[in-house]
Amino acid sequence: MESHTQAVASHYDQDDICAGIRAALDASGLDKGALTIDDLAAMDEVHTRGREATTEIAGLTEISADMKVVDVGCGVGGPARYLASTFGCHVEGIDLTPTFIEAANFLTDLVGLSDKVSFKNASALDMPYADGRFDLAWTVQMQMNISDKASLYREILRVLKPGGRFVFQDIVAGPEGEITLPVPWASAHSHSHLLPADALRETIAGAGFEEIVWRDITDAQKAWTKAQAGKPPGKKPPLGIELVLGPDAKTKRINSSRSLMDGAIGFVQGVFAKPA
Repeated sequence: MESHTQAVASHYDQDDICAGIRAALDASGLDKGALTIDDLAAMDEVHTRGREATTEIAGLTEISADMKVVDVGCGVGGPARYLASTFGCHVEGIDLTPTFIEAANFLTDLVGLSDKVSFKNASALDMPYADGRFDLAWTVQMQMNISDKASLYREILRVLKPGGRFVFQDIVAGPEGEITLPVPWASAHSHSHLLPADALRETIAGAGFEEIVWRDITDAQKAWTKAQAGKPPGKKPPLGIELVLGPDAKTKRINSSRSLMDGAIGFVQGVFAKPA
């Protein structure tokens, strides 16, 4: 496990997320006995473009009900629940932050998906799974804190079956300057380990993967960000992203958008395969 792991976990950790969620649910008027994944989407899809991006990434590869999927760096589990609800597959998620895992399992139980989705507190560099367990590995904006990316992608390769797929969306280093802090993944520059897109692509291939899809979506993300900035503020959802990102959630998201528009970061999507 990397030496800065505890600092990274502390960046993400929030006081009793489950208690905050319970209080927000009580105040929302939502029926806790009939919650759906859509009721949670504003809170648990903690990545750029949220559910829209999750749906787009899933569309890059084939996903079926007989698959076993691992969500590496699962956060509070929104994408994992989306995959299980939409495709019927079984999903196991891991994350470094204990309060995220507690919330992920709590929310999964609330929406009635505990028979298909489960979560564990673990490091992406040392996953608690046997070789070749999964048909599909999934990550959404999770490698930014990991300096030893070669070990990360070798570990993802290890837990995939021969012919298994790895699908992702990620943040990369842009051509201009440094990120503005804090951002959702870092409150100090020592937390953030971004590679340029070409270097990330080479690192994944160097771990033993075969490339199927590679898309630089930076321009599309900029267009979306610009469009969002031009919209009038909407009604605040009952379950907001500050429950996960903390009280400075708005600042983190503004700084992430600023870093994108200034050229400090970019975005890529990809699908790679473990050789059969």
